[in-house]
Formats: sequence, structure tokens, C-alpha cells
Amino acid sequence: MFKFKEIILNTLAVGSLAVATSTSAQDELILLGTKGGPSLYSPKALPQSSAIVMNDDVYVVDAGYGASYRLLEAKVPLQNIKAIFITHLHSDHILDYPALLMNSWLSSLDHEIKVYGPKGTKAMTEKLLEAYSVDIKLRYQDEGREPLSKFLKVYEFDEGDVYQDKNVTVTAKRVPHKPFKMGEAFAFKFDTAKKQKIVFSGDTNYYPPFAKFAQNADILVHEVAHTEGIDRLAKRMGYGPSFRDAVIAHHITPQDVGKTATNAHVKQLVLSHIVPVGDPELSDAVWKKDIGEFYKGEVTVGQDGMVIPLK
Repeated sequence: MFKFKEIILNTLAVGSLAVATSTSAQDELILLGTKGGPSLYSPKALPQSSAIVMNDDVYVVDAGYGASYRLLEAKVPLQNIKAIFITHLHSDHILDYPALLMNSWLSSLDHEIKVYGPKGTKAMTEKLLEAYSVDIKLRYQDEGREPLSKFLKVYEFDEGDVYQDKNVTVTAKRVPHKPFKMGEAFAFKFDTAKKQKIVFSGDTNYYPPFAKFAQNADILVHEVAHTEGIDRLAKRMGYGPSFRDAVIAHHITPQDVGKTATNAHVKQLVLSHIVPVGDPELSDAVWKKDIGEFYKGEVTVGQDGMVIPLK
């Protein structure tokens, strides 16, 4: 099922694997970064980001640190980015957002990138353009480039239909993710022209209404957090109970992910935004066992660079 391979601003209110390189143009889901949380331990696992590639158009979902680099590793041209979807404004989901904008602009971008995010995305983008204004101005004055703002359109959305083109229709769903207020964190559903349904949970607690949103998904990319693993992580990093309790309260256990996937009748469950990564006691078999208590379908434990063909 998978392999590895090496501002114009508006507000829109709307309701053990071998490494291989793909040589064929195919529609695919790429897990760019699968680590949950902003801290960096190893280049093997970078913070959360995914991409759907269809007909050479690239749709990025979240932009954790390293997303640009992972796209290059996957041989996906940055100038092919068509839209960016941000689930919420935690740093592990947006640190590479400015890099995606700047790098795509400086890679012969010739079309508008549409950006969809919750309230605050518009202000964030304005501040980023201001922060990089010296470079941007010098490059369009000295090199004859068009200003970066010409290639951006940013939308802030609410629950409901968000985006549509010839490849995909994208819908957003509010999900609970403290300390954000309800309506500041979202899941996304991509209904493709080939009648596939790919759903991204974003960061969330166990939330039964989400199962209806993800109903009959061909692929559900879901975050997951292991309680005992978080205990061990807190001790290794010298953090106290407040850190442990906050992380556990803000995320979802494997068992509850299994319940969600079963209630949604999901065909394939893909784990990403995994908390914690790098724990030797949390093998793929452990994740699958815990989820398997409640979900009997196909489970894929995500890793950076993993490619899942969209048939």
C-alpha cells in the first residue's frame, strides 16, 4: 500500500522498509513529517506535514518544520504547490509555512497559492511578509521578480466547504484541541475526482462527531498519543506532571483512535503526528496492538517519506 521516496488577503467564512524513488506520475499521499510536537530529536522524524499530489498539483496539509525539504526528497517541485491547508496554529504545524511560501516563490512559481487556515492565519501571513520584506523587495527590484504577495491569497474559514477544483473538494470540521477554543482547530476531508475520500484529523481529543465526518474514508490520517510513552518522555526531558497531563489531555489514545476508525468504517488508518516518536518500547506492533483492540482494519504506522498511492 505504500513506499518511500528519496498577499492578496481575503477572509472566507464558510459554513523495515526499502527506500525507493517513484518514476511514474501517480496520484499519491506523502507523509512529509510524522512527529507530534515541536521539539526536534532526529532528522528521521520531523513535525507534522502531509501532501496530496494529484495530476502534478500539490496540496499541503500543515507545514511543520522541514516540509519544504521533505517535498524535495520526494522529488515534488515546490512550484507545483497549489494550496496549503492549516489545521491550527501550533508551531509544529506551521514552522515551515514561511519556507514553503518563500521557497516556492523562488522556484519559478507562476500561479497563485491559496492558503486556508483558522482565524489568525491572515495576520500571521501579513507579519511573515513584513518579516521578509527586505529580501522580497530587493529580489523584485534587482531580479525583476513579481512581488510574493501577488502569488498569495489567504482565506480564514469556519466549518463547512473550503475549497474546490478539478481534482478535489475540501471540507473542514471543527475538532476539540485544547488549549485552542472550539473553532480554532480543524480536520480536513478531501473528496477526489476519482471518488476517493482522504481525511486528516488534525490534532484532536476523542470526539465522536468526527466519525460521521470521516465516514467511509478510504484513508484516515489520524494523530495518536501513547499515555505510557508520554510518561517516559516527560521523565527523559525532566518535565513535571503539568507537561505530561497537558499533552495527554490535548490528544487521543490509540484505543480511541481505533474506536473512531471503526465508527467511521475507515478502510485504511494511517497514524501520523505520533507522540512520542523514538520510544524503543513503542514499536509498530505495539501501536497496532493497542488500536487493534477496537479496529480490525488496515493500520499503517506512518514514517517520514512514506508514500501511499491513491488508486
